[in-house]
Amino acid sequence: MSLDSGKEKCVVCKAYLFSEDDVVYCPHCGAPHHRECYNAIGHCGLEEFHDTDAQYQKPQDEPEKVEQETSQDDYITCGMCGEKYDKQEIACPNCNKPNLLRANARFITFDFLGGVPADTDLGNGVTANEAKQFVSSNTHRYIPKFFKFSKGKKLSWNWLAFLVPSAWFLSRKMYLLGILVGAMQIAISMLWVPMSVAIEPLVATLYETVGYDLLALLNMIADNASNIGIIAIAVAFAGSTLDIILRLVSAIFGDVIYKNHVITKVCEIKRESEEVEFDLLRKGGVSLIAAMLGHLAVYYLPSIIASTLGLM
Repeated sequence: MSLDSGKEKCVVCKAYLFSEDDVVYCPHCGAPHHRECYNAIGHCGLEEFHDTDAQYQKPQDEPEKVEQETSQDDYITCGMCGEKYDKQEIACPNCNKPNLLRANARFITFDFLGGVPADTDLGNGVTANEAKQFVSSNTHRYIPKFFKFSKGKKLSWNWLAFLVPSAWFLSRKMYLLGILVGAMQIAISMLWVPMSVAIEPLVATLYETVGYDLLALLNMIADNASNIGIIAIAVAFAGSTLDIILRLVSAIFGDVIYKNHVITKVCEIKRESEEVEFDLLRKGGVSLIAAMLGHLAVYYLPSIIASTLGLM
């Protein structure tokens, strides 16, 4: 967004800013920059003056200028979701993005694309703006990663995919993959059942004597290895190793898998849907219910299965 004013200048290159310019604002002080200028230095051009008397101040007559120039049209288009709505509304009724015109431009804009131009092709003709509408949540993280993947980068790191692999895939509506990963987690957890049954009396004894102490528990397992059984210990160790591998693969490749999912789904919607923008929002986004169900299944099903089979 830009303000077509003879007084607004980019604080880096000092050139005037006009409505056709690609402009971003400092999230701390609101100073305007050309996107290229901001990306070139990686921070606000007036960062050294933040929280001082010399901090950037917007020209006083700027809000009136914005309202005068947009008063010719009764509707505005939301920069986040593309919804058209009455310019008198304080926020977009579809996604709740603040209406800067209604608030006299006192809000500081947030770049939902993470610095990637809206018309950038992320693959197969899918633009950054279309991907943003489909991703919906945390777009400032995912869109820049998608852009890097489109330029050849293949690896990333996703903490959610590491901590809760199945739940993360399900939350991003990659249902088939989420179910597959969840089934693998459940199967891996079952490898711990023989070990858990064998050490249960040891854990109870340890808890009654010294309380919960991981080091003491490991020492007790080592001292009673022959009673627990080498096979049970080896199987449990294999389960832990497989679990770590599954989590690492999900964390390292999760984002690029999600990017491919987004590109495929957006292309499908553009090809088949008569209401593209509506279906991008409806079929994309996040499913917290699916994530919760997946997490509960991974957490509780191994015990239920073991009890049903009489293993515990």
